[in-house]
Amino acid sequence: MFLLNNICLFLIWMILIVVCYTDIRFRIIHNSIVITVFIIILANFLIGSGELNYIAALIFFVIGLLIFCFNIMGAGDIKLISVLLLSLPTEQIWDFFILMTLLGLPLAIFALIRKTITKSTVTIPYGVAISLSYIIITYLKLAL
Repeated sequence: MFLLNNICLFLIWMILIVVCYTDIRFRIIHNSIVITVFIIILANFLIGSGELNYIAALIFFVIGLLIFCFNIMGAGDIKLISVLLLSLPTEQIWDFFILMTLLGLPLAIFALIRKTITKSTVTIPYGVAISLSYIIITYLKLAL
C-alpha cells in the first residue's frame, strides 16, 4: 500500500509541475488537470492508501466561490486547492495554507513591481504557489 501511495503522490507532483508551467505561460489551470488529480486522489483512497478529507475540501470550495465572486482568485486556483485538500490530513491544512501564502508573497510583489513598471493589468500565477506548497508539505510528510 505504501508503494501505491507513493506512486500516486509522484503522479500528482508531476501534474503539479505541469500546472506551474501552464499557469505561468498561459495563466490557466485546465479542468482536465484538476479532474485528473481528483481521480488519482480518489483511486488512492479507494485502494486504501490515502485519506479523503472531503469536509475541508467542501468548506474551502464554498469559501472559494465567494473569493472568486469578488474576483480575488481565479476559479482554477480554487478548484485546484479544493481537490488537493482532499488528500491532506486535517493537521496539515494550516501548514499548506501558510506555506502557500508565503510562497505567493514573492509572486504578488513581482506582479506589483511589473504593474508599476508596465502600467498594465497583471495577473498572478498563483497555481505555482499552490503546487509548490502541496509538493513541499507532502514531501516533508514522507521524509519525516
